[in-house]
Amino acid sequence: MRDSRLNMAEWNVQRSFIKLLIAGAFLLLATDGQTDWPDRTPRPDRIARLHFQKVDLQGAVGRGLTLDGAWTLSADDARVMGLSALAVRADGRLEALSDSGALVTFAPPKGDTAPALVSDLPGGPGYPTFKKYRDSEAMIVDADGRGRTIAFESRHSLWRFDADGTARKLPLPLPSAGWGSNKGIEAMVDNPAGGTTLLLHEGGRLVLRVTGMSAVRSLPLAGATGGVADAVRLPDGRIVVAVREIGLLGLTDRLAWLERTGAGYRLVNFATLPLGPLDNVEGLAAQADSDGRTILWAVTDNDGWRRTLLLRMTLDTRKAPA
Repeated sequence: MRDSRLNMAEWNVQRSFIKLLIAGAFLLLATDGQTDWPDRTPRPDRIARLHFQKVDLQGAVGRGLTLDGAWTLSADDARVMGLSALAVRADGRLEALSDSGALVTFAPPKGDTAPALVSDLPGGPGYPTFKKYRDSEAMIVDADGRGRTIAFESRHSLWRFDADGTARKLPLPLPSAGWGSNKGIEAMVDNPAGGTTLLLHEGGRLVLRVTGMSAVRSLPLAGATGGVADAVRLPDGRIVVAVREIGLLGLTDRLAWLERTGAGYRLVNFATLPLGPLDNVEGLAAQADSDGRTILWAVTDNDGWRRTLLLRMTLDTRKAPA
C-alpha cells in the first residue's frame, strides 16, 4: 500500500510537470516566443573575435550558381547570433544584422579568425531592454556604408539610422493589421535609379512598393513555394530572393528570381542550397565579380541554438536565366 501511495505521488508530480510544459508551450505560441519582461542587455561597441570553421557541403546547387565555400561562424560576443540580414559594404567588408538589434561588421574569411566590430543599434521601437522591440529583420545599407534603413518585425516599422548616429522612425503607413507580431517585413531592396523600395512580407504573398519612403502600394506576390527570408538586388538590377520551405523533414532553402508581372510580382526558383534540415538562411548580399559574374553571400540564423553558416557563392549571370 505504501508503494502504491508513493507511485501515485510520483505520478501526480509527473502529471503536474507535464501540464506545466504544455502550458508553457501554449504560452510560447500565444506570444510568438516574445516575453513581457526585460530579456536584452544593451552593451557598448567592442571588437569581437570571430571564428571560422570550414564546412564541406555536398550536393547540386543550381543553374549558373556554384558554391565556393562554407564556414560555421562563432564569436566571443553573445550578440553575434540570430543573424537575419546581410550586406556588402563599399570597402568589401560584410555587415550582418541580428534579430536583437546588433550590427556585426567583418571582412570575408581568409583564415580561421578575424576581428569584428559589434555594435548595438542606437535606437528603435520601444525600450532597448526588450528583444521584442529590437526584432530587426531586414536592412538596406547606403552605398557609402554610413547610413542604413532597417525594418523591425515585431513592431512593424521602418527606421532610418543616419551617419551621425541619429535614429528616427519613418512615417510609412504599413498595412500591418493582422500580420501578427512574428510575421512582418522580412526583406527589402531598393532601386537607387528610380527612388523606389520593395518590401517583401515573410508570408510570401505580398510585396509593398514604396515611393519616396512615403507612398505605399500593396501588390500580390505569386509563385512562392515557402516563406520569404531575404532578398538582394544584383549589380545588373535583377533581384534574388531567399525562400524558406518548411516540411516534415525540416527546412529547405532555395533561391528564386523576383520577376515583375502585370498584376504584381512572382517568384521563380532556380537553385536549392545543399544545407541541413535545421539550417535557416536569413541574410543575402551581393557584390560584382569579374567577367560578368556576381558573388552571393548568405548567412543562416541560429536562433541561439543552431549553427550559424556563412556561404560564398558565384552566380554566372551569363548562364543564369534572364
